[in-house]
Amino acid sequence: MTLRMHFPLKLGTAKIDITPTWPVPLAGFQERQGVFEKVLHPLQARVLSFELNDRQGRARIAVLISADLIWWGTNQTIAVKQTLNKKWGIEDAAILLHATHNHSGPQTTDEFSPSIGIMDWDYACELERAVIRGVEQSLQSLQPVVVERGRGVCEIGINRRRKINGRVEMAPNLSGVRDPELQVIAFRALTGVARALIVHYTCHPTTTADNYVSSEFPGLAMQGLEDIEGLEVAMYLQGCCGDIRPSLTRDDSFYRGGDEEVCALGAELSQQVLSVLRGNLQACRPGFYGANKTHVSLDFTTLPTETELRGYECRPDIEGEWSRGLLENPKRLHPRVLELSRLDLCEGLSLIGMNAEMVVEYGLFIKSRLSSQILPVAYSNGMIGYVTTARQLIEGGYEPTESCRYFGLPSPYAADSEARIHEALTRCWRS
Repeated sequence: MTLRMHFPLKLGTAKIDITPTWPVPLAGFQERQGVFEKVLHPLQARVLSFELNDRQGRARIAVLISADLIWWGTNQTIAVKQTLNKKWGIEDAAILLHATHNHSGPQTTDEFSPSIGIMDWDYACELERAVIRGVEQSLQSLQPVVVERGRGVCEIGINRRRKINGRVEMAPNLSGVRDPELQVIAFRALTGVARALIVHYTCHPTTTADNYVSSEFPGLAMQGLEDIEGLEVAMYLQGCCGDIRPSLTRDDSFYRGGDEEVCALGAELSQQVLSVLRGNLQACRPGFYGANKTHVSLDFTTLPTETELRGYECRPDIEGEWSRGLLENPKRLHPRVLELSRLDLCEGLSLIGMNAEMVVEYGLFIKSRLSSQILPVAYSNGMIGYVTTARQLIEGGYEPTESCRYFGLPSPYAADSEARIHEALTRCWRS
């Protein structure tokens, strides 16, 4: 009988400054116009490279990149992956380009409405080069590590969909579905020295709409942890936070804060992570390399006619931007493809990346119906807009219906999308 040996996981790290060095527009809020006014907190791209063996005993490389950005553009994702494959032979499925969904950083795509941020092409090119440098640096520091995992709770996030006078509005919903679980993955050198963390939580980084560059609460929390723990990298991975935002409320309504609130939420998150680290962490056994992708084609509920679009074309508002975008690029009428990317790093430690703004119900489905060992990681490898549930489609509101204009979608995704995504997630996990 042949015994299969589990070799230790090797980890390489890098942290690259991706703060724009000239004024560019920021992404995420229609009311914020022009280029940014100043930099409050620099933006980072954090890189973790992994070397582990597949079941045939061959050493394989996987790369996880998390950047203080709102998302990665689909074309940008393709370009970076092609470069990584050409330079180091890293396969597409083993690369996860993740964004923390930070609304205080630059736009990274020209596929959406200009009202939520105009992409600066020069910055986009600089960003791609910076990420490639980061991967190169991380591959030069590969060393064996042991892995530990802990869980806690963080109460920053709250459901933002509430029915008021028969309509779903963006308002605090104390009884709404949310996911307060905080997961922390610690990577230690064989000497016991902590090298890196992965922090997984579920909440929109939309604390502030000020026209300042900031890494928002996830970035501040990660910087604080790196400083306190002497880490090479503390990486934030965003969950399915499509309908979850910071619990900043006043008179039963949400309000936007400023840098004071950003710092306070970052401190709260880092404190909860430290509480997990000081508790009983569970060792993760070495496993085999695994990487695969599953695709789901998502149809639309309806398609506007050319006559309908011409009727909106001359309007100066979001309706006009939306109609002109569809008329100029008819390919936007085609179904979108939801990409599910599974990456196995240890026994009982897997990630499933999704290139969309997934609502929290999908993250809970993954954890409860597939495995509590999976980290659901939205905002990864591109962006196709909000993916909501069939119930939310009936209810209406920003996520299923109003957001379509900003993402250049003809209409909401079809009601059968939820069932098809559940089936695809199950298939992705079992394959």
